[in-house]
Amino acid sequence: MDFIKRDLFGGAITAKTPSNLIDASFHFESLAHDNSAVSSEVYNVAVIPNDRGDDTPSAIILSGVQGVPKFNRTAPDEVQILMALYRVEHKNADLVVTFNIPTRTDDGGVVSEEGLAIARPQFDVLVKSLHITDFGLFQ
Repeated sequence: MDFIKRDLFGGAITAKTPSNLIDASFHFESLAHDNSAVSSEVYNVAVIPNDRGDDTPSAIILSGVQGVPKFNRTAPDEVQILMALYRVEHKNADLVVTFNIPTRTDDGGVVSEEGLAIARPQFDVLVKSLHITDFGLFQ
Protein backbone atom coordinates (compact mmCIF):
# COMPACT_ATOMS: atom_id res chain seq x y z
CA MET A 1 0.00 0.00 0.00
CA ASP A 2 1.25 3.49 -0.88
CA PHE A 3 1.29 6.23 1.75
CA ILE A 4 1.45 9.97 1.16
CA LYS A 5 1.81 12.93 3.50
CA ARG A 6 -1.48 14.82 3.70
CA ASP A 7 -2.61 18.10 5.16
CA LEU A 8 -5.67 17.42 7.30
CA PHE A 9 -8.10 20.03 8.61
CA GLY A 10 -6.71 22.72 6.36
CA GLY A 11 -3.08 21.91 7.20
CA ALA A 12 -3.50 22.12 10.99
CA ILE A 13 -2.51 18.43 11.12
CA THR A 14 -0.29 16.43 8.79
CA ALA A 15 -0.02 12.66 8.60
CA LYS A 16 1.03 9.87 6.30
CA THR A 17 -2.11 8.15 5.12
CA PRO A 18 -2.97 5.49 2.57
CA SER A 19 -3.00 7.16 -0.83
CA ASN A 20 -6.68 6.30 -1.36
CA LEU A 21 -7.87 7.85 1.93
CA ILE A 22 -10.35 10.72 1.61
CA ASP A 23 -10.35 13.55 4.17
CA ALA A 24 -14.03 14.24 4.90
CA SER A 25 -13.12 17.49 6.63
CA PHE A 26 -12.64 19.04 3.17
CA HIS A 27 -16.36 18.67 2.49
CA PHE A 28 -17.18 19.94 5.99
CA GLU A 29 -15.11 23.06 5.35
CA SER A 30 -16.75 23.48 1.93
CA LEU A 31 -20.14 23.35 3.61
CA ALA A 32 -18.95 25.89 6.21
CA HIS A 33 -17.90 28.18 3.36
CA ASP A 34 -21.20 27.73 1.54
CA ASN A 35 -23.07 28.47 4.79
CA SER A 36 -20.91 31.58 5.43
CA ALA A 37 -20.04 30.01 8.79
CA VAL A 38 -18.04 32.17 11.19
CA SER A 39 -16.86 29.10 13.10
CA SER A 40 -16.71 25.35 12.59
CA GLU A 41 -15.51 22.40 14.63
CA VAL A 42 -15.31 18.71 13.78
CA TYR A 43 -16.29 16.42 16.67
CA ASN A 44 -15.86 12.98 15.17
CA VAL A 45 -14.91 11.17 11.97
CA ALA A 46 -15.62 7.46 11.47
CA VAL A 47 -16.18 4.93 8.71
CA ILE A 48 -19.35 2.88 8.35
CA PRO A 49 -18.41 -0.05 6.13
CA ASN A 50 -20.77 -1.28 3.46
CA ASP A 51 -21.16 -4.94 4.40
CA ARG A 52 -24.15 -5.57 2.10
CA GLY A 53 -22.02 -6.85 -0.79
CA ASP A 54 -23.11 -4.25 -3.36
CA ASP A 55 -20.87 -1.67 -5.05
CA THR A 56 -21.96 1.34 -2.96
CA PRO A 57 -18.83 2.67 -1.23
CA SER A 58 -18.47 2.66 2.54
CA ALA A 59 -19.49 5.94 4.17
CA ILE A 60 -17.09 8.28 5.91
CA ILE A 61 -19.15 9.92 8.66
CA LEU A 62 -18.35 13.30 10.15
CA SER A 63 -20.16 15.16 12.91
CA GLY A 64 -19.51 18.71 13.95
CA VAL A 65 -20.92 22.16 14.60
CA GLN A 66 -20.92 25.42 12.67
CA GLY A 67 -21.73 28.97 13.70
CA VAL A 68 -23.86 30.35 10.86
CA PRO A 69 -25.27 33.89 10.79
CA LYS A 70 -28.79 33.84 9.34
CA PHE A 71 -31.23 36.47 8.11
CA ASN A 72 -28.78 39.41 8.50
CA ARG A 73 -28.38 38.79 12.25
CA THR A 74 -24.98 39.38 13.80
CA ALA A 75 -25.13 36.51 16.32
CA PRO A 76 -24.53 33.18 14.58
CA ASP A 77 -26.92 30.27 14.91
CA GLU A 78 -25.42 27.01 16.15
CA VAL A 79 -25.97 24.28 13.58
CA GLN A 80 -25.08 20.65 14.27
CA ILE A 81 -23.84 18.95 11.11
CA LEU A 82 -24.10 15.24 10.36
CA MET A 83 -22.31 14.42 7.11
CA ALA A 84 -21.72 11.23 5.15
CA LEU A 85 -19.20 11.06 2.32
CA TYR A 86 -19.29 8.25 -0.24
CA ARG A 87 -16.19 8.27 -2.44
CA VAL A 88 -17.17 6.87 -5.86
CA GLU A 89 -13.60 6.36 -7.02
CA HIS A 90 -14.23 4.77 -10.40
CA LYS A 91 -16.35 7.80 -11.37
CA ASN A 92 -14.00 10.33 -9.71
CA ALA A 93 -16.97 11.67 -7.74
CA ASP A 94 -18.03 12.23 -4.15
CA LEU A 95 -21.60 11.82 -2.95
CA VAL A 96 -22.25 13.88 0.19
CA VAL A 97 -25.33 13.66 2.43
CA THR A 98 -25.81 16.22 5.21
CA PHE A 99 -28.28 16.88 7.99
CA ASN A 100 -28.11 20.50 9.18
CA ILE A 101 -29.75 20.72 12.61
CA PRO A 102 -30.15 24.17 14.22
CA THR A 103 -29.63 23.83 17.98
CA ARG A 104 -29.31 27.50 19.01
CA THR A 105 -30.88 30.55 17.35
CA ASP A 106 -31.99 34.01 18.42
CA ASP A 107 -35.51 33.39 17.16
CA GLY A 108 -35.99 30.09 19.02
CA GLY A 109 -36.44 28.00 15.86
CA VAL A 110 -34.28 25.15 17.11
CA VAL A 111 -34.33 21.41 17.31
CA SER A 112 -34.46 20.29 20.95
CA GLU A 113 -32.06 17.80 22.52
CA GLU A 114 -34.81 15.21 22.09
CA GLY A 115 -35.13 16.12 18.41
CA LEU A 116 -31.36 15.88 17.96
CA ALA A 117 -31.42 12.46 19.65
CA ILE A 118 -34.04 11.39 17.09
CA ALA A 119 -32.19 12.89 14.10
CA ARG A 120 -28.97 10.96 14.76
CA PRO A 121 -30.46 7.46 14.38
CA GLN A 122 -32.49 8.67 11.38
CA PHE A 123 -29.23 9.83 9.79
CA ASP A 124 -27.62 6.46 10.59
CA VAL A 125 -30.48 4.58 8.91
CA LEU A 126 -30.18 6.75 5.80
CA VAL A 127 -26.40 6.32 5.66
CA LYS A 128 -26.47 2.56 6.15
CA SER A 129 -29.31 2.05 3.66
CA LEU A 130 -28.04 4.35 0.88
CA HIS A 131 -27.57 2.17 -2.20
CA ILE A 132 -26.29 3.49 -5.51
CA THR A 133 -28.23 1.49 -8.08
CA ASP A 134 -27.14 3.38 -11.20
CA PHE A 135 -23.56 4.62 -11.35
CA GLY A 136 -24.40 6.30 -14.68
CA LEU A 137 -25.66 9.16 -12.53
CA PHE A 138 -22.03 10.23 -12.09
CA GLN A 139 -21.12 10.59 -15.79
